Amino acid sequence: MQRLDSAQPISITLDGTNYVLWAQAMSSFLRGKKLWRVITGDIIKPTKEATESQDKYADRLADWDSKNHQIITWFRNTSVTSLSLQFGRFQNHDGPAKAIWDFLQERYSSTGLAHQYQLLNHIHHLRQKPGQSIHDFLSQVYGIWDQLALSEPEWSSTTDAQKFIGYRDQQRLILLLMALTIDFEPVRTSLLHRSPLPTLEEAISELLSEETRLSSLKPKSMDTVLATLHRRNHMLLNCPVRVCKHCHQVGPGHYQSHCLQNPDNANKGSPSNSFTAQPSAGPTAIGSRTATAPTSSAFNNDVEDILKKLLSMSNTQQPAVLSTVSSEFPQDPWDKP
Repeated sequence: MQRLDSAQPISITLDGTNYVLWAQAMSSFLRGKKLWRVITGDIIKPTKEATESQDKYADRLADWDSKNHQIITWFRNTSVTSLSLQFGRFQNHDGPAKAIWDFLQERYSSTGLAHQYQLLNHIHHLRQKPGQSIHDFLSQVYGIWDQLALSEPEWSSTTDAQKFIGYRDQQRLILLLMALTIDFEPVRTSLLHRSPLPTLEEAISELLSEETRLSSLKPKSMDTVLATLHRRNHMLLNCPVRVCKHCHQVGPGHYQSHCLQNPDNANKGSPSNSFTAQPSAGPTAIGSRTATAPTSSAFNNDVEDILKKLLSMSNTQQPAVLSTVSSEFPQDPWDKP
């Protein structure tokens, strides 16, 4: 645990713009280690007492020096290099850890008008990002609010202080609601039309509840739905789920126009069987039969091949091409899935 504390006691790295957050985290950490009194100056450099032995005084001095440099090490490990390099000039100070703390506080806890302008401008333009949780957004907002709180006046009257806190929280609530995404519009409208306005904490609780409700209404993954779609370049002619409405045959290669149970084919039979081979009667008969043989099946096969090629083309070309083909070739009913 000691090695972990020496490496990174807190998760915030001081860069000058986040001093308030860093100071809050570091002060809490030092209090937990019972070293905060070194920063406040309650624990000072020991002096040798008249009746104290030199060895005992040396031990007390070493203990004090160890605590100071332990704190300084934590300061260095939680600051950017450009800041930590400035700590060396405080090494020989009677209270080096306190001196560094005071140095950082004086430099970065600015409450001037320029600093207030920067913070107020930032928070007025701050907006919740799509998909950003309420907790994540509040961490940004509270960081600015805490820095603005340093410039707030001190009230001698408890009543006046409570009134000011109520007014301040009301303004914070309005700024928070302005920065939320449109997903929270119903809750935002409800909160703004209440009289009196809810407290900041009450509003945050309702926003968190609304966030939980919205997350439960999000659509499930589309993978299951997309899995039922046809694959790319799918052709209806080859679809295995096509069913003939006359004989209920399933599978590709069967057409209603060819079905023997089609009432339209009751008198003429199947087009594919309309031609029956007859005995040869000589060259003239053969030539005559070849020339006059029905071409319905061959024609249908040609049409089928053409349509298959057309359907395999890009979807953007299908409507125009099919309209041209339909005017040149007679229509042949297709099975529909």
